[in-house]
Amino acid sequence: MKTISRDGRRYILKFEKGEHYPNAFVKFLEKEKISGGFFVGLGACSDPEISFYDLKKKKYVSKRFKGDMEVLNVAGNVAKSGKETVIHQHISLGRENFSAIGGHLMSMKIAGTLEIFLIVTPSLRRSKDKDTGLNLLVV
Repeated sequence: MKTISRDGRRYILKFEKGEHYPNAFVKFLEKEKISGGFFVGLGACSDPEISFYDLKKKKYVSKRFKGDMEVLNVAGNVAKSGKETVIHQHISLGRENFSAIGGHLMSMKIAGTLEIFLIVTPSLRRSKDKDTGLNLLVV
């Protein structure tokens, strides 16, 4: 991963082919001591794992998709849950046949590149919500 540009609280990041995402992103955030932010990005990936949160069962249902896909959009935020850096992100992916899939992004391997625009905010925190079972942003 490379920092293409940094202007105060704004970063343009470039992830390289073969990198494991979001692992590489978390390492960058921890190195830079970033504990709050919002981001958007685009690029290409292979073998993504995405999930859907079942509110009734209060758990994620995940599926791994094989092959290369276009990252039409990835958007999310960065926060802390205890000492852990947490990335909450959703993704839209385009397939070779021009169909699209999407959901909560768990992991993927970069194919080609992934370009992210990150805006750093004051520190954000997450805590488990009893009603939904989700780790939600808190004041």
